[in-house]
Amino acid sequence: MRRALVFLHLLVTSCSLHAAFPPDTTQVVAVITSAWDTPTGTMWRFEREGVTWRAVGGPVAVTVGHRGLGVGLGLHAPDLAGPEKREGDRRAPAGIFLIESAFGSRQERKAGISYRRATPEDLWIDDPESSHYNQWVNTGDSGMTPDWKSAEILRREDGLYELALVVGHNRHPAVKGRGSAIFMHRWYGPGRSTIGCTAMDKADLRKVFEWLDGGRRPLLVQAPRELLPQLGLPTTLLEKLESLVVR
Repeated sequence: MRRALVFLHLLVTSCSLHAAFPPDTTQVVAVITSAWDTPTGTMWRFEREGVTWRAVGGPVAVTVGHRGLGVGLGLHAPDLAGPEKREGDRRAPAGIFLIESAFGSRQERKAGISYRRATPEDLWIDDPESSHYNQWVNTGDSGMTPDWKSAEILRREDGLYELALVVGHNRHPAVKGRGSAIFMHRWYGPGRSTIGCTAMDKADLRKVFEWLDGGRRPLLVQAPRELLPQLGLPTTLLEKLESLVVR
């Protein structure tokens, strides 16, 4: 009887730890930093085959926020230990997030994930007081009444968003002041951090974009090394990540 109770406890604990991780996800982009305040990290891609996760390609250098990472709002538990991601704090979000879609300045003919070509009228609202906070809007839409004081231009002249992936942080619903407009995009140069996004060489970003398949419910797992065991990742993925991080 005692053995049965112990087994049941372990089973319930295991299920609760993995509850945030969608069982139908078979693609993961993992970004790991050495500490909360570190603005640089390493990215890996993983695919699941059965219960086994395997790495796709090699490690890729990335940058995150100028002040590193902060606990964001996504699929993970909301009470993780660490600094909290807030609007304008220059931290990128840590946790587990859906990679919702992609956008860019060009027409993409063979996108495996939902893709939208940005126009000069497209904005992502970063004003917490706006009713459109953390949403894409088009200022040319009929009936659109601007109620924001600030927004991110999605068709930028500097080409930063020539191609970008939308990270599902603080979405559906958006919590006022917890951060907005979180993307994965090209960097200005090696080691140059961001105000809250994840950046990399544009060739590496292109590889990720072309590899992603929306039908496989891809996720971004982004965290400092110390947070990994708290995220409730599948055991085989956690073990794979930890083995790569300690190398």
